Amino acid sequence: MAKHVHPAIDTLSLVSGFIYRIVRYEARDLGIRWTALMVLRDLAVVGPSTQRTLATIEQVTEPTMTVLIEQMLARGWITRRLDPNNRRRKYVAISAKGQRALKDAGAMLRERLGAELVGVSAPELDAVDEALRPVAKLLLSVVSTVREEQP
Repeated sequence: MAKHVHPAIDTLSLVSGFIYRIVRYEARDLGIRWTALMVLRDLAVVGPSTQRTLATIEQVTEPTMTVLIEQMLARGWITRRLDPNNRRRKYVAISAKGQRALKDAGAMLRERLGAELVGVSAPELDAVDEALRPVAKLLLSVVSTVREEQP
């Protein structure tokens, strides 16, 4: 038997799907893999992390994350260091070049989304912002929890 789903879930699903497609294609046109952009965002939010943590957050396999990390290291977007307390554990962190790439891509993606929302009034956008803040806070806490749970 189906559970009652709040209408906001359907609306959020519709909107997030459209936004995802728009920004994913824009990122591709910039030459940035979407998952790499998300990993840069993760590292900017939660700080240095293990490959396992990033794979969990992004819901990809560790081998997939390994390939992505190698590509990002080659571009200079991240750095890798050993945990001083456990030499078998490696952390990756966003580099200054990665921060610039994230900032530049983010500005372009926000501009693109702004163009899509040109017909929405400023008060309506303010209401959307206010309504989404609890969702954003919850999702960020989930990301932080995943990081803390990793060995």
